[in-house]
Amino acid sequence: MLLAKTEEQRNLLMKEMEKSGYRFVGKHSAVKICHWTKQSIRGRNVCYKCSFYGIESHRCVQMSPTVFWCNFNCPHCWRQHRYTLPPKDFNDWDEPSFILDGCTRAQLGILEGFWGSSSAEAKKVSQAMMPKHVAISLAGEPTLYPYLPEFIDEILRRDMTAYLVTNGTNPEMIEQLIEHQPTNLYISFYGPTPEMYRLTTASMISDAWEKVQQSIMLFPEFDCNTVFRLTLTKGLNFSQPEKYAEFIEKSQPKFVECKGFMAVGGARDRIGPQGMMTHEEMLRFAKVIEKNSSYRIINQKEESCVVLLAKEGTKEDALFLAD
Repeated sequence: MLLAKTEEQRNLLMKEMEKSGYRFVGKHSAVKICHWTKQSIRGRNVCYKCSFYGIESHRCVQMSPTVFWCNFNCPHCWRQHRYTLPPKDFNDWDEPSFILDGCTRAQLGILEGFWGSSSAEAKKVSQAMMPKHVAISLAGEPTLYPYLPEFIDEILRRDMTAYLVTNGTNPEMIEQLIEHQPTNLYISFYGPTPEMYRLTTASMISDAWEKVQQSIMLFPEFDCNTVFRLTLTKGLNFSQPEKYAEFIEKSQPKFVECKGFMAVGGARDRIGPQGMMTHEEMLRFAKVIEKNSSYRIINQKEESCVVLLAKEGTKEDALFLAD
């Protein structure tokens, strides 16, 4: 399995990842067209984030400012390579505006191929040329990027929305974001016990369990949509929903997503389809959380095996973005 510790290794990895549709920007960022972006352009279907939060899937940029680096090596992750931490002597970070410009440019370059396609809706192709959403969720751990607060500010300055997905093991960065809030802040929580958490994350840092708890306790400090995200895999962390409910109650996010593992990318070889659950199984899991918390199921999307819960009394339209 490829590593990305040295510049030479990163260059080799880039060549391999480009074959899978990644486009690289600068020294450590990348963008890749999401499956749901293509589906939306073709008028077939949309991402659950459209159903839940009102984003337009065909106008969403899926990217990462730290595509090579993460402090986890989760077996359920779709990455093909083995993650490492950034080299200790690495200090050559690209500027936020450079990354956002490059990712937008790369995305438009790929989507231009839809012009004139009989399978594409012309209106959506035209709209896709004006991206409106940035999902900082492609690969790697984005809080390792030291200019993440400025990057989020730059996204919002351009009248785009910022969706940040983090494993929450950098509470110092999460605290910085209180003054630089994204549109949606997702913190992934991989297990309600230290043993389950370690098994599911293969963490490279010894205190990840303690750090993620520090991060989720910061949820009440945010005005933006805060999402307690459960990525659940059979044989790893798809159990003890009542214990997950305890952490949800303690941290008080605005929303909870229960999302099922998908055997895609590198996860096909590491886990395979036996790690997947049916939507009915996911719904039963979410109902146990509902029973043991003050959160209620308000939406779901079967194709994505995902169930959304919100604090009791929350109106469904409270999630949707203002025009």
